[in-house]
Amino acid sequence: MMRRNIMVLALSVCLLIGTLTACGGNSDVMAMPQPVMLDGPVATYAFGVAFQRGNTALRDQVWAALQVLSDDGTVGQIARRWFGYDPTIIPPAPYATGVLEDVRERETLIIGFDPSMAPMGFFDEDGTPTGFDVDLAQAVADYYGWTLEVHPIRWAEREMELASGNIDSLWGGVSLTDKITQRLDYTEPYMENPQMVVTMSTAGIRNHRGLRGGTLAVLAGSAAESALVENESVQAGLGEILLEDDLATALSDLMQGRIDGVLMDFVAAEFLIRTGDVDAFGGRE
Repeated sequence: MMRRNIMVLALSVCLLIGTLTACGGNSDVMAMPQPVMLDGPVATYAFGVAFQRGNTALRDQVWAALQVLSDDGTVGQIARRWFGYDPTIIPPAPYATGVLEDVRERETLIIGFDPSMAPMGFFDEDGTPTGFDVDLAQAVADYYGWTLEVHPIRWAEREMELASGNIDSLWGGVSLTDKITQRLDYTEPYMENPQMVVTMSTAGIRNHRGLRGGTLAVLAGSAAESALVENESVQAGLGEILLEDDLATALSDLMQGRIDGVLMDFVAAEFLIRTGDVDAFGGRE
């Protein structure tokens, strides 16, 4: 009788946990779908800070401060807080601000940012502007004793915002594509920015060839769209390209299996995979 009870108990335990482990079988049978990055970038740009054409004095002041802050460890500290490591490429120069030829006095630094560019610039759940670039801009403002003002903007209106004087500079994951470098002034790159395809772990897509005939979403007017235009081999194999106004919508469609992939910044893909916070890419307030 005792032996029979033990066998019944063992069978009951096996049935109880079977949905997770298949009772000793493959534990991936019921694995939840997760976003994953495909190997290899579609294209690689760099992040920088952009300014109205001709505003070289402010550009040089910002870049000099970033070099000093790179030297004293401030930039690395901010990077590790957001990424867990330091991917920045700012050359340290402890005396960079001391050799500036044109120093303009100011009391405030007004930055414009795209609030859907997590983790570079976005709104947290309380509606507060946050992100790596927001913290970096704050460090520059603190260095000079400026007051930082952070303004969310429509990315398509960035040049109008600069020309009108509503903002002094563009931060928040500004990719130095031709659209930026041919029309605005900008700092040296402070971080590389590969454009990566994100798909779902259950989609069976292992590389770019697996996207052939599939649907890929990109944010309209973004570096991802520029990357896709430049990479003809990836573009040619796709069945459909969706230009989205909202990255959160594209990621939601991906999670629901309505599309096969989303092309986006590497740091944004890392943030998505690490946090699962799709809403951060919708410019929430």
